[in-house]
Amino acid sequence: MADEQLEVCLTPKYSGEPVKSSLLYDSDFARAKVTTDIILNGSAYVPHGKAKSEVVVTLRVGELTKSLIVKGDRYWMAGLIGITLGAPAAFTKMPIIYERAFGGAVRSPSEPNEYAWDPRNPIGTGFASKRTDLLGQRAHNVFSTGHGASSGERNREPAGFGAIPSHWSPRVKMAGTCDAKWQAERSPLLPYDLDDRFYQCAPTDQQYPQFLKGGERVELTNLTRDGHLAFDLPRVILGFQTDFGGTRINHRANLHTVILEPDFPRVVMVWHTALPCHQNVLKLRKTRIFEKTLLSRQSVQTRRLAI
Repeated sequence: MADEQLEVCLTPKYSGEPVKSSLLYDSDFARAKVTTDIILNGSAYVPHGKAKSEVVVTLRVGELTKSLIVKGDRYWMAGLIGITLGAPAAFTKMPIIYERAFGGAVRSPSEPNEYAWDPRNPIGTGFASKRTDLLGQRAHNVFSTGHGASSGERNREPAGFGAIPSHWSPRVKMAGTCDAKWQAERSPLLPYDLDDRFYQCAPTDQQYPQFLKGGERVELTNLTRDGHLAFDLPRVILGFQTDFGGTRINHRANLHTVILEPDFPRVVMVWHTALPCHQNVLKLRKTRIFEKTLLSRQSVQTRRLAI
């Protein structure tokens, strides 16, 4: 464990202006998650530092593998047969952020206060109401390897390793129905049809099939200056003891989120536990948190981690 721990994330934290930039960390206070989110905040590196116009980066965690194609900057320009893409520039390092993925928002020429946007990534680049609006615009740098041409014009799937904000698609579609009936009869309680997958902040293909336990193998390719980084996720076993007016309840936590930040380098692991309180909520006194060290298959050593 690091000597200095990060603060609990009470509200979503963005890389720049809130809502208008990439989401770095979602709130740690998700009501529930159905599995572990895997997030990577980082950059693409060309092997050996030799500038190239394209590189493939790969994230592997346990059974999960995901690759992206990252291209150098290129712009839409006027050509002999209309608007076309220029050649990509060479690079050695490129941030993998949603500002460099397909998406964006454009203002309506006739109605200055009206916008059209890609609900999957409204902060990206390459989105336009009509093709002529692309002239002079930077094309997206980050591409999915599983949709359309590997890195061509037709690949317009927003791609990245970072967290998805709650107001972007597809998360927002699982938030439930907040209509006039909900406003009149149920607000501020959650909608009846809210899907707990709404709280998953990782891209769908970075949501692990089940909760991670720790100990899973991690491999990063072209996401560090050295080109390859491999390690096992730390295996941390936590115990919780909550006191309701003298009644103590022992409970466990799920590993909700794993955040890989190879540029630091740093691994952030977030656990979440919850208990039904109801009529006992006013009796809640405290929760003790313990770190357990597995000494053998039969023996566990416990020490207090925090109160």
